[in-house]
Amino acid sequence: MRGLQVLFVMALFIIFFTISLAEQTGNFVLSIVPPHKEGFFVEFTSIGYSFGNSEISIQPLFGLIGAFNLKYRYYPTDSTVFNSDTFLWDPYFVDKAYRGETVNPNYQFYVLLNMSHIHNNTVLGPIIIRPFIQSLSVTFFNKSDYVSVLVGRGFVSGGILLSKDIELFGMLEGGMLLNVWQSQTPPDDWQSILEEARRQSQYLTARVGGIWYYDRYSGIELGYRLTLYGQNSLLRLVQGYSFTDWLYNFFNAIFYDNPDQRISIPFITTDYYLSFSTKF
Repeated sequence: MRGLQVLFVMALFIIFFTISLAEQTGNFVLSIVPPHKEGFFVEFTSIGYSFGNSEISIQPLFGLIGAFNLKYRYYPTDSTVFNSDTFLWDPYFVDKAYRGETVNPNYQFYVLLNMSHIHNNTVLGPIIIRPFIQSLSVTFFNKSDYVSVLVGRGFVSGGILLSKDIELFGMLEGGMLLNVWQSQTPPDDWQSILEEARRQSQYLTARVGGIWYYDRYSGIELGYRLTLYGQNSLLRLVQGYSFTDWLYNFFNAIFYDNPDQRISIPFITTDYYLSFSTKF
């Protein structure tokens, strides 16, 4: 779908172009969690160290279930952030560590997950532009084989600032499968299969609404979402970026084959929604 390619190119252009305009952002609340002061810090479930404009952190609680993780954040400007989250998960860790069970080496496998994004805020007069580009890769591997999937998605948001912390916005979000790698020898028609999978994975959604940023970590977002393209795309089930979106996707996945039977929970499973997490 050419529209998705245009969306990604436009978002990248806006990000790199507006980095040079960062000093013109003025007095408004960023949709970016600000950097910590230099030194060690503790934040909710995370501990880490800040070097000033970059920081690394871990979430120790995830390690208790075998999901070892590392987060890296870099702030090239006050209004731009690059974030990378990496998880290495051992699905049998709980059985091995807490139950003392042994796992047949032929069944042992691991999951490597990486989510990386770059996000920017730039205000031009009363207009604020917030582009976001993300790559998501998942690799399943054992001692001899692997399968790795790479997905790209992003959004471009344009809003009107009613005050320094209240915004009315419109947003376009899109995504698609980029590539699949595997250790096994692929079939002769692998490229045709991959191109068809890419085509079927494409989705494009739109949102309109308002946001009130009430502290350094989050805000309240009230809006309406609609699917413009890719109603049957499986990637539509990972659209969005907040906990409310994850719940919406969860129920959509459950009733994927029977959408008419989907449970209607106001502001959660409906197309109109209320979110309490809007910062990156």
